[in-house]
Amino acid sequence: MNDQKWVAVWGCAPSIAEPRPARYAKNITLRYILRAPFDGTAIRLHFSNIGSDSPVTLSRVVAAPVTEGNIIDPAAAVTVTFKNENKGILPAGGTLKSDELPLAIKGGSDFAVSIYLEELTHMASGTNCTGPLSRAFFAEGSYAEAAQMATAATADTATFFFLDTVEMLSSADCHAVVCFGDSITAQSWPDYLLLRVLRDADNRTAVVRRGIGGGRVLRAYHHVKNRHYGPAGLERFEKEISAAGVDSVIILHGVNDIIHPEGSEFRPWSDLPTAEELINGLRFYVTKGHEMGKRVYLATIMTIKNWSSFVPLRDDLRHQVNDWIRTQTEADGVVDFDAACRRADDPDLRIPEYDSGDHLHPSLAGAEHMAESVPEAYIK
Repeated sequence: MNDQKWVAVWGCAPSIAEPRPARYAKNITLRYILRAPFDGTAIRLHFSNIGSDSPVTLSRVVAAPVTEGNIIDPAAAVTVTFKNENKGILPAGGTLKSDELPLAIKGGSDFAVSIYLEELTHMASGTNCTGPLSRAFFAEGSYAEAAQMATAATADTATFFFLDTVEMLSSADCHAVVCFGDSITAQSWPDYLLLRVLRDADNRTAVVRRGIGGGRVLRAYHHVKNRHYGPAGLERFEKEISAAGVDSVIILHGVNDIIHPEGSEFRPWSDLPTAEELINGLRFYVTKGHEMGKRVYLATIMTIKNWSSFVPLRDDLRHQVNDWIRTQTEADGVVDFDAACRRADDPDLRIPEYDSGDHLHPSLAGAEHMAESVPEAYIK
């Protein structure tokens, strides 16, 4: 096995699921459709229950190649086990790793992870992820081993509950790049980065997304309305880049530290960092990443003018941080997303085609352009 190693091929940042009045489910199947970046011969799965003080019973977990859409091939499916047991208990606030299981997967093909939750389950641990390759479904009933979930009982969802990392046993020259950040990273650009690398028929790069909508570098939220924004980046960074086979990380983070404080009880102006404080937070990422043997690339913070909470002092802060990112020599390189997507006639505004309409998040075209703007050397 010296010519093979374990590599993370999919991931989302473990977080607290967005709050809703109804937070429990029973007798449902979750099915996540994932794309393999390269060939693999075995898998192992990592689960998180970060958001709950109750254990979660994973009654049945099945991994299988996808034939089309969200339909799996039952003949090639494997039952995921936990210490040789078909049922897994995800501890309150804790994590769980599956056994290593043989599963032949071809690079560029889709496979599914299906999770059946038979018992009453606190659906408090999950992360919203969207994009062309981010496909999640739930169905009422037990369908983990079924080729197709009943159409009338099935709906899609943007939330990936419990599952946070999938690792594959692959060729020793394979590796993973982590995209780390907030909602912009929880959205589409990492999916487009994977689609980009898959244009190479001999691709050896996986893309692992670690973005939490609303997440900040320096601080977390603890109120029920905001705590799904996750732990502070400084707290979650080390764990989230430590998955198997990860050798590089692209960091796009800091915009929420700038735009969130607005004088309310839960978003006080005292939360607004100085440029020095935010720069020191980014410096922590670089130092910690290097200590862990990773290449670290910093991305500039993209335009925010005309966002709902915009005032000029926020852009002043953004410019100071971006000036440091562009001129520092501590990281291994810079990805200038800001320059790639801003208007030439007004650099504080996004190119309309690349703006989702809220003047903060990129459109799908903007996300694709971001992925294409990453220097080739950073993802090889």
